[in-house]
Formats: sequence, structure tokens, C-alpha cells
Amino acid sequence: MDTDLMERFVLDSGALIQLERGNGKMIELLAQVIEGTIVVTIPRTVLAEVWRGGPRQARLAALLKLADAEPANRVVIDELTRQRAKEIGKKIGSCGHDDIVDVNVALCGRNPSSGQVDRTIVTADKADLIRVDPELRHAISVI
Repeated sequence: MDTDLMERFVLDSGALIQLERGNGKMIELLAQVIEGTIVVTIPRTVLAEVWRGGPRQARLAALLKLADAEPANRVVIDELTRQRAKEIGKKIGSCGHDDIVDVNVALCGRNPSSGQVDRTIVTADKADLIRVDPELRHAISVI
């Protein structure tokens, strides 16, 4: 299946924590990624916030392995490039929300080329993301 045509999701820290805890919605999302029917993006800042290693993170580790597996692009680990760091800084200045992880998640909810909201953000905290970018209101799925 062409990954350009697949539904896209961005996972925040709360989503990955719920995956670790065995949340049914997150287990289903993982199954869809394994089946190759959806694409997920995990911002590096989110990964840094939640990764501790060990057997309690077996589901998260399985998800991360898909980032390197074929077919490629089912799991995308969003890079924290110099340009993205500057975008995060500008957004913090304009929205007043200084949580780097939340701001990066919000930025990942938009198409990098067009700037359009074209991904569903899976989160446990909708309010913070809306504070960063009110246009994400209808693109957020709370777990």
C-alpha cells in the first residue's frame, strides 16, 4: 500500500505511555501499523521523554523496530533538526507554551510541505496541544 495515501498519526508521550500500559486503543493502533494500514510519527522529543528501556517497554520497542523495517515509512521518527529547533523556539514565542515536547508534537501534526493539518495527534492531553495550535482542535484523538 502506498504510504502517501495512508491515514497518518502523531503519537505524543501520553499515547506511548498508554501503549506501554496495554491500552486497547493503542494496541489496535500498533496492530494497524504492523498490518501496514496506517503510518505513525513519533517525534524524537517524545521518545526522549518516555524511553527508559527494559521489558516494561516491549510494545514501544516493537513499535520502534518498525521504523527500521521494510516496508519503510510505517513508523517515522521525526528528526529534531536545527530548522525544527528554530521552529519550536518561534512557536514557543508566539503561543506562550514553553513545553518543547508539546510544541514539537503540534508541529508534527502539520504537513511539512503545505503546512496543512493532515495528521491525527493521539494524546492524553488535548488542552496543551490546542494552546500551542488551536487549528489542531479537530485533529486530536484523546486516549
